[in-house]
Amino acid sequence: MNWELDAQKKTEEKREELRVAEKVKEAKTTFLLNISHDIRTPMNAILGYTKLMRECTTDPEMIHYQEMIEKSSNLLLSIINNALDMARIESGQMELDENYSKVGDVVRNVCDVFEMEARKKNLTVEHVVEVEHVHVICDSTKMQEILTNIVSNAIKYTPSGGSVKIVTTELPCEKEGYIKIQTVVEDTGIGMSQEFLPHLFDSFARERNTT
Repeated sequence: MNWELDAQKKTEEKREELRVAEKVKEAKTTFLLNISHDIRTPMNAILGYTKLMRECTTDPEMIHYQEMIEKSSNLLLSIINNALDMARIESGQMELDENYSKVGDVVRNVCDVFEMEARKKNLTVEHVVEVEHVHVICDSTKMQEILTNIVSNAIKYTPSGGSVKIVTTELPCEKEGYIKIQTVVEDTGIGMSQEFLPHLFDSFARERNTT
């Protein structure tokens, strides 16, 4: 009888754990849906007002600033849309959203976003494109997410008066209809030691925490 009571107790405990897990999952889904709406709404408002600003100004410098705001807002909105895609979150799968892009445009857009920050630090930002096939189909949002992180770190950790160089080149590719693109971000910042390289892809890894 004891083993039957133990088995029944364990079954009830498992059922309770499942109920709790379902409640947690439901709470997460509700939170993500709400936060998705709460973030997208002001972002769309910002984009709307920047477009109105463009119609009301003729000053070339102000038009340039407006373009930078619009590019930054569009980049942020695409990242938000990608990060808060409920279908992807609930399925646990990450799918590529491929569309037409021009090689070099992604990097150029990212560089434009950090133009003001680089100017404040008197940094020289150079972008070189050495590609034969410039018209491609790719997930430009994913590319922008990756390059935004890398370029922002390069600018953040490069001392005033330094330089950041981004070189996009086309590598040999044997697969017909495909091309292989390599983008290298090089800077005169703090860098990392040879010993730290094995931890390059560890989550939240940092060689020095003084900053």
